[in-house]
Amino acid sequence: MDSNVTPPEMISPSRAAGTLRSLVKQLTQDPSSAIVIGEEDVPQAVLLSFDAFQKLLAAAGEADAAMVADRLASAPQAGEGLSNAALEQLIADAEDDSTAVHDAPGRTGGVERGPDASGRA
Repeated sequence: MDSNVTPPEMISPSRAAGTLRSLVKQLTQDPSSAIVIGEEDVPQAVLLSFDAFQKLLAAAGEADAAMVADRLASAPQAGEGLSNAALEQLIADAEDDSTAVHDAPGRTGGVERGPDASGRA
């Protein structure tokens, strides 16, 4: 169903409940149709044939695959991206941060010291 097509007539949830068997039969006879369910001109649900549902899932999967392919195509190739100097600086900065945390007051051997159960430090 094209998104520019006028949506089909909407039926109320109570009418859909009362005529579900005939609605399913209608979808079986015309698998490309859809039945919109809602109230006060506000769509709330859509009934589709199982065939239309499977096509919708396949189209969504293809769209996801295309998006992933586009992202991979724009990703840096091996050897591109960070220079060696920039990478070395990131590693050095991370090591400095790690040392600063390890040497913080109240830390011994990587285990924080604090009061024991009696309240003593």
